This record gives sequence, C-alpha cells and structure tokens, in this order.
Amino acid sequence: MCSRPLRVQPTFQSGATPSPTTHLRCAALLLVVSVLSLIPVAFACAESWPTRPILMTVIGTPGSTPDVIARELGERVGRALGQPIIIENQGASGGIVGMDQVRRAPADGYRFAFSHLTAIVVNPALFKSLPYDPVRDFEPVSLLVSGPFILVVTPKLGVASFDQLVQLARTKPGTLFYGSTGIATPSNIFFEQFKSATRISIDGVPFKGPPGLMLALQTDEVPLGMEGYQALLPLLSSGKVRPLAVTGDTRMAVLPDVPTFKELGIPGIGVSWMAVLAPKGTPPAIITSMQRELARAVTSPDLRHAYEALGRQVIASSPDELAARIRSELPHWREVIRRSGVKIE
Repeated sequence: MCSRPLRVQPTFQSGATPSPTTHLRCAALLLVVSVLSLIPVAFACAESWPTRPILMTVIGTPGSTPDVIARELGERVGRALGQPIIIENQGASGGIVGMDQVRRAPADGYRFAFSHLTAIVVNPALFKSLPYDPVRDFEPVSLLVSGPFILVVTPKLGVASFDQLVQLARTKPGTLFYGSTGIATPSNIFFEQFKSATRISIDGVPFKGPPGLMLALQTDEVPLGMEGYQALLPLLSSGKVRPLAVTGDTRMAVLPDVPTFKELGIPGIGVSWMAVLAPKGTPPAIITSMQRELARAVTSPDLRHAYEALGRQVIASSPDELAARIRSELPHWREVIRRSGVKIE
C-alpha cells in the first residue's frame, strides 16, 4: 500500500503571538511540504503497479479482429508487467455497453478498453445520446493498428466487378442483401457509406461477429459483405468470395489487383483502427507504462510482420497522438453520417 502524505504542523515559541507575515510564511511552507511529500508517494504507487491481474474489456465479439489482436498483445504485455491481462468481450450494441462499463470503472490502472473506430468516434455521430463521451470520460493510451476493409461477393451472385455490382443493385433495387458483423460495426458503417455514395438500395443483415458473417457468406445466406482481410482470408483463398474493392487510400499489398474505393470514385471510406483507452483519471505514470509495453509488443518483429502480411499498419502512437486522432475524427464522422443519412437507433 502507498503511505499517507506527510503532514507538518507549525510550532511557535511559548507566549509568542504569530504575526500576519508569519502566518503567510507558514501557509506557504505547508503548501510546499505537502506537494513535495506527494511526489515520492505517486512514484511509489506507479512503481508498485500492477499488483493484481488487469481486466481488458474488448469491444468486440470472440473471434473478431479486436479480440484476436487484444489476446495476442495481452499475453505479451501481461508477461512484461508480471500480471496476467484478462480479456472480457463486450461487443453488444456497437460497443456501447462495454465502453460504458469501462467509463464507470475505478481509475486505478486495472481496467482498460481495447476499442475501435466505431465505438470511439462513429457512435457519437450515430446515436442521439450515449452514456459515454470519448474525450471527457477516457484517458487515451495508444492507437495500435489500422487496416482496410474489403467488399466481397459470392460467385453465385454472378458479379465480376464493382461496376457490375452497382449496376445490378440499381436494376433490381431492394432485392439484394448484405451481411455485416453487427449493427454499428465497421463492416456495417462502411457498407452504408458505399450505399449512400452510389445511391443503391441493399438491405443489411447483421450477424454475430465475423464468424457469423463468414458462415453466411460461405453458405450464400447473403451474397455480399465487407470485412477485414484476416477474417475473409479462408474464403478468399478457397474462392468462396470474390474481392471487388478495398477501403483506404492505397491498394493492399496482399491484394494488389483489387482497386480502392477512392480509385472507383468513392473517397472517404477509410480504414478501421484499434486503440486502448482507460477510465478518466487513471494515473499518468500507469498510462505511460501501459503504452510503453503495448508499443513494445505490437512493434516486435514477429507481430509487425504478421500484421503487415494481413494488410494492417502498425502505429503504436503516444497518448497525445491518439487524443489528437479522436478529436480530429469526431467532426469528420459527424459529417459523414449527416451526408449519408445513416440512422441506427
């Protein structure tokens, strides 16, 4: 446990009456001593952290990309810190439930959120009221990785190109269905952006995370959808789905022949990213320690190579850089949602 701050009580000679100046000097002395006494206590508390397991709330379902990455990094960070990191999945309601749980948790360094683009910066534009504010209620720790999403169709649909898909949707409005990994997830939001930009009508069917969507695509329950490369890789490799376009500004090295939405005349459909946040008020020294270990883990040669092979970009930002990213993207997504007319309540 951390010791209490040292308290100093001024004394005066017997019978002496302290002057106003003496009172001021004593008050100043007490202030200085009190502040200085807190410094070693703060360092002692930071140095002793962690003394028990850390709970990492993953804003995503089991098997989702955030879940896979959180478990990979959590194992390494836990070893480095000397305490296990326990993964808890909370993907319900577009991450609202999990984000609110972390917001209300004690700011003692034993609760973090492994979250993503939608829960942090898109939800505030989608929902009229949220139980959390991404700036007011959290301490940024690190933006870790980002990655594009891929628009895919099943062979049964008989579509070989992006233009053919748009033409089919326009000639048969309301007859196609696309699958997503859930309401307000990146696969849902990005597809809605695509629909708005091309003015096509395709109804969405939410599934429970990437495993549910992959099964629906494999069995032709839905003929198209959008997801990250890692989740789609088995279906892409086996020819169960055909890639038509990727989000972001540059083509993926693993899919060099697949154009970006930007090349196809639809700019602004970006990449999904994942970041770690802590409850507001978590001590800065703990934030610094967690960011340092997360950065070491995600930039280790083997993980960096593995992530880049899956089309991801390793970032490992500082807390200040993540804070700036959040503040800059909040108005961007408000404008995107306003232009597209997407409403998810």
